[in-house]
Amino acid sequence: MDGDSLVLSMRVVVGRPFDRTPVLSDTMRYLVLNPYWHVPSNIATTELLPKLKRDPSYLGRYKLRVFPSSRLDAQEVDPATVDWSTVTAARFPYLLRQDPGPRNALGRIKFMFLNKYHVYLHDTPARPLFEETQRDFSHGCIRIQHPIELAVYLLRNDPRWDRDALLAALDDAEDRTVPLPEPMPIHLLYWTAWADADGTIQFRRDIHDRDVPLFIALRAPPPSKE
Repeated sequence: MDGDSLVLSMRVVVGRPFDRTPVLSDTMRYLVLNPYWHVPSNIATTELLPKLKRDPSYLGRYKLRVFPSSRLDAQEVDPATVDWSTVTAARFPYLLRQDPGPRNALGRIKFMFLNKYHVYLHDTPARPLFEETQRDFSHGCIRIQHPIELAVYLLRNDPRWDRDALLAALDDAEDRTVPLPEPMPIHLLYWTAWADADGTIQFRRDIHDRDVPLFIALRAPPPSKE
């Protein structure tokens, strides 16, 4: 939104019922082109480890690298030297990092606003999910349908970053941080009912079970003055 004017609208994929996207207000300050994906430990242990046990070649196919820690000087571990059958979720001494590329879980761009929930907006290779009616498939971050258009809009006041320059940088396939020319306020909201411009009332399922606590709070008597 620019004031009361809608300048860009798109579909999103949000968190699953057990990985709810938070409601928050923050400030977006930069974006990352061709990002690496540092796999969160819970995803590495609960989702990827079982796949590695069945098929160690999974790492190579998805350009996932193995490191002993998140230190910048950490030496990469050859996954062929790891006996994955002995690795457990409770004892998983590795960091998994996915290289930029067409299979990267974050797509080609991520939009950063530092927050305690570690969520952000990002592109995705799973484009067919935007055609679903109910799009709650993520681990909490928000996958956006038109990342190029959003990036062009956010960088519109920086003469170095028109659409052609942005596409050329993405084609370089190198991880690159781009500061926004001005900070952008961002609000993650959760609405199950709203009114369209023509007055039509829209209702949606409460997939994150937030309406009942809100209803109870609104129905509660005012606090005592004593």
